[in-house]
Amino acid sequence: MAIPNNSLSSLLMAGLFLPPDDLENSFLIDFESGGIGLSDPSAGLRYQTWVLKLVGDDVIISAATWPEQILFTLPGITEISLAFDQNMKPFVAFVENGVAKFWWFDTNISATKFSTLPANSRSPRCCIDDKRQTQTNSSDIILTYVTGSNKLAFRQQRDRYEVEHILASDVAGRVIKVGMNHVNRLQWLMQDPV
Repeated sequence: MAIPNNSLSSLLMAGLFLPPDDLENSFLIDFESGGIGLSDPSAGLRYQTWVLKLVGDDVIISAATWPEQILFTLPGITEISLAFDQNMKPFVAFVENGVAKFWWFDTNISATKFSTLPANSRSPRCCIDDKRQTQTNSSDIILTYVTGSNKLAFRQQRDRYEVEHILASDVAGRVIKVGMNHVNRLQWLMQDPV
């Protein structure tokens, strides 16, 4: 688990983002390391870089060994972010018509579904906290965002994204990215409000 006690570290351990989180993303394209194919974690979660992009209303995923595939289609998407679970099922955080949502594989129903974050949540971003094969049993998808009351929050896979944990208060900006850095700490890149 990369967020012990569900709180930020008292000691700042900033570092360089690990690839591909070191690439410059935008609100309509995101990069994530992952396995050899969707639903195929056999080569580990750091086999290749995957690309998630918005083309028209289509949310499209691809990689060097995987042709472009539409995950879902919705009008009004303005932000997207990609993660994979331990079984290489894609997880997408996004904003649709100003509403923060996520699309994920629910093991209880063995299917993907859409879920909505609380009202006025913004800039949802996601990652798997630790992609090392030695951490497969303890890793989680982390869904992070800024709440309507300007708090940095996260939800995690082990709670089925049902529990909101607050990391910081008085956060006026937005989350640009979240991911592991080179000193094995989960790190956020924030943008001040314009």
